[in-house]
Amino acid sequence: MRGPTTEVLQDMESVGLAPSKPSAIIFDTPGMVRYHVQGDKAGSRNGYWRGFSDGRPAGIFGSWKTGASHHWISGDPVTVTDEDRARIQLIQRQREQEQTAEHERVSEIATAQYSGLPDATGTLYTERKRITPFGAKQRGNSLVLALVDWSGKIWSLQTVYQDGTKRMLKGGKKRGLHIHIGGNPDGRLLICEGFATGCSLRQMDPDAEAIAAVDAHNMRLVAESARQRFPEREIVLCGDHDPVGIRCAEGAARAIGGLVLIPPEAGQDWNDFLVANAQGGGK
Repeated sequence: MRGPTTEVLQDMESVGLAPSKPSAIIFDTPGMVRYHVQGDKAGSRNGYWRGFSDGRPAGIFGSWKTGASHHWISGDPVTVTDEDRARIQLIQRQREQEQTAEHERVSEIATAQYSGLPDATGTLYTERKRITPFGAKQRGNSLVLALVDWSGKIWSLQTVYQDGTKRMLKGGKKRGLHIHIGGNPDGRLLICEGFATGCSLRQMDPDAEAIAAVDAHNMRLVAESARQRFPEREIVLCGDHDPVGIRCAEGAARAIGGLVLIPPEAGQDWNDFLVANAQGGGK
C-alpha cells in the first residue's frame, strides 16, 4: 500500500515537479519547504511543498519558476469530502499570506539596495553584449536590475555578473513583473525575455519602448499586465528563436492580441542578432 509521501512524489513526478532529493518532502512543517526540481539549474530551489499528515493527509506543491500550483490529498479523489476541500483551501490561503508577507519584506530590501547604488556606466558584460545598460545600477563589476510593476514599485532585484551569471534576490516576487528598459513611451511596446535583449531592441528601434520579462515563462503575465495598462497600444512579443521562446511569445501574443517578432536564425535572441550584424558590418 502506498504511503502519503510516495503518493506526493508520484503526483509531483506526473506534472514534472519531482524533487531531486525525495527526502525534501516532509510533513507538518511550520512553513513552505523549498526544494530543487529535477532538471532545474543546479543550486536552484524553485519547487515548494507544504503538507499535513493528521487526519486525511493533504497539501499543496508547485513551482516558483513557472507559477504552477497543485493541490494534493491522499487516497482516492472520488472520496474527497467538503471538509477535505476546506482544508486544502486553508493551506492555500496560508501559503498566499506567507508569500505576500515575504514579497513585501524583499521589496523593502530591494528598494533600499537599488536606491543606494550608482547608475551603471558599463561592465565587461555590457561590452561583450554591445549594449548600453539602460536603467541599470552598478555594484562593482556587476549590473543590478530592478523588477517593477507598472506603478514603478520595486519588488526584487536581478544581479548580472561579468560572466553572464544571473541571480535573483531570494524570496523576491517575479510573476508578472518586468525590468523597465525605457524608450519612447508613446511608441510600440516591445516585450522580450532578458535585459541584454531588451537593451538591444531599444538600440535597434529607438521609436519603441522596451521591457524585459526576465524569462520566457513570465512573458504572458507581463503582456497581460501591459495590455491592462495600455488597452489600445501596439505590443510586440520579441521571443528568442528556440522552442520555448517561440511558444511563450506566441502564447502571450494570442492572449492579448499582440504581434510576434522572432530573430531569423535558430538559437538567436535579439542581442545575438545585434552583435552578429555589428560584426558583419550590417546596419
